[in-house]
Amino acid sequence: MKQRIRIVAIVRDDDRILLLEHSGDRQELEHSPLELLSGKLEYGEQPEDAVTRLVHDHLGKSIKNIKLTDVVTLTDAADSHEASSLYVVYSVSLSGHKLHLNGDRYSAFKWASLQETKSLHLDSVSSYVLGVAHQSTHTGSQDILEGGGGELSGYAIVHTDGGSRGNPGLSAAGYYITSSDGTVLARGGEFIGVTNSRQAEYVALRVGIEKVLELGLKKVVFKLDNLMVVGHMNGLYKIKNRELWPIYDEIAELLKKLESYSFIHVKRELNAEADSEVNRILDEKVSKTSVS
Repeated sequence: MKQRIRIVAIVRDDDRILLLEHSGDRQELEHSPLELLSGKLEYGEQPEDAVTRLVHDHLGKSIKNIKLTDVVTLTDAADSHEASSLYVVYSVSLSGHKLHLNGDRYSAFKWASLQETKSLHLDSVSSYVLGVAHQSTHTGSQDILEGGGGELSGYAIVHTDGGSRGNPGLSAAGYYITSSDGTVLARGGEFIGVTNSRQAEYVALRVGIEKVLELGLKKVVFKLDNLMVVGHMNGLYKIKNRELWPIYDEIAELLKKLESYSFIHVKRELNAEADSEVNRILDEKVSKTSVS
């Protein structure tokens, strides 16, 4: 499967976000979508260098601060070219406030708060990225994606987690699945015997996908607190541990049965429900072992 790499910059001014309009859109389309600054990664270019180039070429500015925010893979099985897109997302602040738009690409801009972007007409990628940014501001145990754009509202949200007491030791896999409005669709997991925490994380993802397919879900956002697994699934680096190869291959085959999916790294506190399933299963196993 081919993978396209694109850079997305969430340009911020305090609590406001920069949205751009393509040149000519006002005349050609009355309700043209707004978008975040984005562009392709050129051959041999580092992602941060690409952000600097995009800001200079299209906004006429230099960067004051830059921070890697997320890396998201979007795969659409309906794509005739079977291509996935890897979006490397940065949060950026500029030096100075006055913009000098490159009229060849952008002719107008708008500053809006993150909350305001939910009611604006955005292109699909910007809608998705800002939807993810919006949910990351919530720190409660029930992590709900608020449907500010069409990209989020049609997806099921799957949290998975794996844990090992002893590493290696008694291990379990847990999942927590909701609709985009927060309705709980399923939660559970399974005891997986004695293994290490790395294997437990991958088994948890496999078990979560199996449950998704059992429920008949086709569009899914996977949220994990293990950066290694997210990095592997987003294709940022290869798996070097031979013990993980068979599980990874099983996961890859299962993912082919979905129409569209993405992998997102979240903070541990935003994965509390899946983690609680792991601990529940391990506690029950230890309790039964003690009784017997």
